[in-house]
Amino acid sequence: MFSATDVAHFLSCHHLLTLDCAEAAGQIKKPFAPDPGLDLLRELGLRHEQSYLDHLNRKDGRRVVQVPLDIPWLEAVDYTIQSLRDGASAISQATFQNGPWHGRSDFLIRVEKPSALGDWSYEPVETKLARSIKAGALIQLCFYSDLLSIIQEVQPAWMHLVLGRGMNPESLPVAQYIAYFRKVKRDFETAYNASENTYPEPTDHCDVCAWFPVCDKRRHDDDHLCLVAGISRNQRKALTMRAVKTVAALAKLDLSETPKIDGIGKTALLRIRQQASLQTKGREEGHLVYELLEPADSGTGLAALPVPSPGDMFVDFEGDPYAFEQGLEYLIGILMAPEKDKADPHYTRLWSFDQAREKQIFQEFISLVMQRWREYPDLHLYHYAPYEATAIKRLAGKHGVCVDEVDQLLRAGVLVDLYRLMKQGLRASVESYSIKKLEPLYGFARALPLRDSVLALQTFEAALAFGDAHDVDGHLLDRIETYNRDDCLSAWRLREWLEDRRKEFEEKAGKTLSRPALNEAEASEKLAEHIKEVRALMTRLLAPIPVEESERNSEQQAIWLLANLLEYHRREDKSAWWEYYRLCELSEEELLEDKNALAGLVYVCQVEQVKRSLVHRYSFPPQEHAIDRANSVHDPKTKKGVGEVVSINDRDDTIDIKRSISSTVQHPTALIPLDVVDAAPQRETLLRLGYWVADHGISGPGQFQAARDLLLRQAPRRGLGDIGHLLNEHGQLTDVARQLVLSLPSQAAVLPLQGPPGSGKTYTGARMVLELIQNAHRVGITAVSHKVISNLLHEICNAARQGRVRVNAVQKARDGDGCQDSMVMQVDDNAQIRNALNSRSATLAAGTAWLWARSDMSSLVDVLVVDEAGQMSLADVVAISQAATSMILLGDPQQLNQPQRGVHPPGVDVSALAHLLDGRATIDPSLGLFLKETWRLHPAICIFTSEVFYDNRLTSRAENENQRLNAKDFLAGSGLRFIPVQHTGNQSESPEEVEKITALVKDLLVSGSSWTTKTGETLSLKPSDILVVAPYNAQVSILSKALPAGVRVGTVDKFQGQEAPIVFYSMTTSTPEDAPRGMEFLYSLNRLNVATSRARCVAGVVASPALFQVRCKTPRQIQLANALCRYFEMSSL
Repeated sequence: MFSATDVAHFLSCHHLLTLDCAEAAGQIKKPFAPDPGLDLLRELGLRHEQSYLDHLNRKDGRRVVQVPLDIPWLEAVDYTIQSLRDGASAISQATFQNGPWHGRSDFLIRVEKPSALGDWSYEPVETKLARSIKAGALIQLCFYSDLLSIIQEVQPAWMHLVLGRGMNPESLPVAQYIAYFRKVKRDFETAYNASENTYPEPTDHCDVCAWFPVCDKRRHDDDHLCLVAGISRNQRKALTMRAVKTVAALAKLDLSETPKIDGIGKTALLRIRQQASLQTKGREEGHLVYELLEPADSGTGLAALPVPSPGDMFVDFEGDPYAFEQGLEYLIGILMAPEKDKADPHYTRLWSFDQAREKQIFQEFISLVMQRWREYPDLHLYHYAPYEATAIKRLAGKHGVCVDEVDQLLRAGVLVDLYRLMKQGLRASVESYSIKKLEPLYGFARALPLRDSVLALQTFEAALAFGDAHDVDGHLLDRIETYNRDDCLSAWRLREWLEDRRKEFEEKAGKTLSRPALNEAEASEKLAEHIKEVRALMTRLLAPIPVEESERNSEQQAIWLLANLLEYHRREDKSAWWEYYRLCELSEEELLEDKNALAGLVYVCQVEQVKRSLVHRYSFPPQEHAIDRANSVHDPKTKKGVGEVVSINDRDDTIDIKRSISSTVQHPTALIPLDVVDAAPQRETLLRLGYWVADHGISGPGQFQAARDLLLRQAPRRGLGDIGHLLNEHGQLTDVARQLVLSLPSQAAVLPLQGPPGSGKTYTGARMVLELIQNAHRVGITAVSHKVISNLLHEICNAARQGRVRVNAVQKARDGDGCQDSMVMQVDDNAQIRNALNSRSATLAAGTAWLWARSDMSSLVDVLVVDEAGQMSLADVVAISQAATSMILLGDPQQLNQPQRGVHPPGVDVSALAHLLDGRATIDPSLGLFLKETWRLHPAICIFTSEVFYDNRLTSRAENENQRLNAKDFLAGSGLRFIPVQHTGNQSESPEEVEKITALVKDLLVSGSSWTTKTGETLSLKPSDILVVAPYNAQVSILSKALPAGVRVGTVDKFQGQEAPIVFYSMTTSTPEDAPRGMEFLYSLNRLNVATSRARCVAGVVASPALFQVRCKTPRQIQLANALCRYFEMSSL
């Protein structure tokens, strides 16, 4: 018999099922593992469940039928089914049995939705002590929803969680999670029935698993490759395919005679072979050994070790990434280096049990560091591994505090990662470069055994989840502090040991290593007057606002958002610089693997001379990167610019860079982007808005009405309520939009228009603009790029010609980026735009946010249209709104979302349209318009798109049913196709998928395939009728070289707005663990939506079947995986 718990365990580790089955069969015995507080938690859980039962009986007015717990299981199942048929208001302890699956739900609640039971059906409710939703709870709810669906023959629309913070349930749409659950359940059944011979591959679950000693022993008995420090899963697979299966075999590998191993570069192979060799040597000698490494340059390895200072600090953070949904850093430990007359360092710590206190202790920590830096200008803040540096940057953004102080610390190089120095400076015979594994090297003994420390951390984090951290026993906190202090002391001792190793290297090499230069900037440098002004205004705005969001009303929340928007652009800029510093520290090998850098450059030739500049061409290996023409590019070695990117060709793997003939810049081997554009106009306008709100409040008439309405999510005061009447009168929603828009100039309002794929967003927007112009109104247009602006301008001009309307437009754009229509005049000066609008020589003006946020553009247009408002930040849209009486926001946050670099307070980090949607998939009808018909998608594609991305509100026009692909094979017809391709070890490139797609495309073109349009016309299939999408530039590069000329190939962001009869989406990556940018990128709902909705007839996802085997740890990850699993369910092979 199996339960939801078995499914959750299987999800954590597939080998766990093998072990549990073996235990059930009496073949092995599970080691005892203490579970602190388990009995107490069970008792608290029962009390919480009883409290909700009382709540239902007394306050909710429901008659709750309780299934007896003292009757046989099958009788309880019958009792439950009869209660369902009787239509009970609620059922407690509902008992289910379906084949081997069984379970007992806390509650079932009746809803008035027809089912096989009658005019009603049921939805599951679970009570959990946790204060936030966990992945395991969702699996459990899906389990009961699935069993319930079998009985009532209809899937519940919602499932509910009553968390430990109150009696009001959190309601979750079943459709966003159930497809993933069904896939996991099928995989479980397959694995159980097949009795798979699984292997104990290391997973995150090992840290909390009782079976860990058993698995760890087997890995050591087998001398498994996973024991090699720093080896990746893909490298292990590649070596295993070459019959190199053990640490000893890798150590003996003769690289001079070994052919190239696919998936492992020469440098990486040498590194892991040397690591295996040293580990083998350490085993043979019976103790840890090490080798010193020559610094690659003056800024790496032991040469990057700063001169010790009596002011040095050593820091260690303890955090729970799942607490309070946003994560919590609950302990910051700081160790001060011992002063000259003292032998021992001083340790202090800062605790937080909630988000408000987290902000306080972070400010206290930064204040302490800055004060000590002023006292000791040569100090450094040491940490081990990137976690602390990442947490410091994240907390500054999350809480909107200490951003400039953190920036000073990073610019001055005060933070020092001992892990990076260690890895670059020496090699040790350890199985992991965790600091705990290294401690025997420098003789550090912990005050508290690690096992006791782990139990203390687990107990405390359980208390955090259940909201009981404030009541935790002091002895438990003492043990956690001891563990944290040990980590700080260990880092200090490691630094001292590395100093000795530095001297050892100098003695052996007979040379002196360099030291990092001390930044001469004063740590006490005063903040700019502007920053002081902003912070004073923030304090004034936030003074009356409750700290907890749940205690704020809508006006207070809007003011809180505004206050935190004031430094949005500064946080974005700082994040860009911090990323720049990070990239500058990477080695050549690390730069090649990084998703932002472009590495492995080889100079090819001089391409041409342009005036007094030369254009130089470089080649590079296929890779992910973030370099484009818009970027400023720097050499990470010199930290200086290398010229202007003229072009970058991911098909030919070349980049052309222009620089002056007189330039003495050396040819770079790597490039990193530096994309920081001063947003002074936006910042200044937000400041003016902030002062106005501080003086007059957020609501009511007056200046900045559109901005304040946007922050308040205020619907237009007139117009939307008449939509039903307008639809009856005009028929089409496009016609309704044209009529509705005329009410905007006479009222200050924000009108959002959400346009799903193929729904005619640009078409409708253009005609709304034309309607305004024809009625003598001045209109502004803006978007995130000149290209998007020009596209809308082009459609407006086309509509004007069709309607025989004269449009006088002016656009500020760079050469070549503007709209080339004769109705549009290109200018390069802001004053020309202003003068044209004031004189009415132009009634339509266009430019980016940098134009419209300027104070001299205030109130120059009646309506400002923001295209792709789902990609423009809330901060920018609030700032530019000052240019107009009203705004129209065109876009769709469900397609490509806002590009963002920084971490910001919750709600500040969204686009303008996403802010109005407020977590929903579609716009509330009371707030704006939703274009509900797609002119592109065949109904078989639309039904998927609508269900997964648009709350089932999107429909396909009737004539789209005619669209079909006329081919010989499984691609014939219309709808979704899943095309499985087996491969392993692929990350951003998949030759196997390229081969499969190329074969399919060539077959379609050679066999004379055709496609039928919506009007019934049959056309020959041309190369340009085929669109191939991939998530990564590297895959696009090899696809482009393999596919016939004319086939359109690109990444998702290049194809928004385009369409084709057939679309292939190459997902490229072999497994979820292989994804180079993580789940959020590869499984992105936005990317899946855009990729599959380009297709008129057939959408084909080409992917490794292993991508559907996702071990999700959070509710968000389940949502991401669910969409792909639903695609699989609705597709044909």
